[in-house]
Amino acid sequence: MVICLIVCGPAHAEPPKTRLLARQHFDIQAADPLLAKATENILIEARLKAQLMLSDTVDSRISVHIAESREQFDKLTRGGLPDWGVGCAIPTKNMIVIISPNAAEYRQPFKEIVRHEWAHIALRHRLGNSYLPRFLDEGFAMHFANQWNNSFAVTLAKAQVFGSIFTLQSIDRVNFFNASQAQIAYAQSYQAVAYFLSEYGSGSFRILLDGLRDGIPLDSAFEAAIGASFGTFQREYSLYVQSNYSWLLILSDMWLIWIGLALLIVVGYLVKKKRARDTYKRWEEEEKYESTDFDYEEGDPWD
Repeated sequence: MVICLIVCGPAHAEPPKTRLLARQHFDIQAADPLLAKATENILIEARLKAQLMLSDTVDSRISVHIAESREQFDKLTRGGLPDWGVGCAIPTKNMIVIISPNAAEYRQPFKEIVRHEWAHIALRHRLGNSYLPRFLDEGFAMHFANQWNNSFAVTLAKAQVFGSIFTLQSIDRVNFFNASQAQIAYAQSYQAVAYFLSEYGSGSFRILLDGLRDGIPLDSAFEAAIGASFGTFQREYSLYVQSNYSWLLILSDMWLIWIGLALLIVVGYLVKKKRARDTYKRWEEEEKYESTDFDYEEGDPWD
């Protein structure tokens, strides 16, 4: 494939030109018009959902850029993101930048990435310039985009079992984490927000956001929302993770590996048996032609 691209491709290929899809609430710039239209549909749905969840409407016009390469993505984001990122929301500029799925290998669907970045825009609009813990920001975005999957569950279980869990506030530094650490941090963030919503409800979540928007300390905001400090919430959440993410989850994820190994052993046995059978058959044929024994009838066979 590489040779074909070198031989057949143009010597100096020009990057595809972006086109602008201007709508009431979005300006979408993308080289692929079909991808731009799909992005618009995702954003329309996401905008309405965020409005219901947060009791807030993003009235600002949002600029969405679909980058055709990592280089273009870095240029638009000024190179301030880790190499594992494929999307970025810049609320201060009302801007979202996402690498095109045509140019990057996504671990998750493009739709989820778009919804995730829109959640950041909507949540920041709800809070203004007030401090927003990164675990709440990322956890809400993941929850909003329905990004939880078995890979995140196993990641969280391994982190729990091997003692590589982060404190929730240390996730503020996630942009300095490597890809493996970031996977753990995102899994923790999702579960922290999911646990909060499950135990205390969306109304309490909005009260928490109101407290943060008004600039009150994190402990006080949690007290107002759930009647307990942030430290108490973190201990509750830690116990929840310990109870639900253990060796059992890791082992249950390995059943496919064990099945694969078993199939490999069976196939190997069958192949070995067939080779042995073919070898014996070949030996029999060779012996037939190389034998010096004759079944004599009457008389000398050389007569």
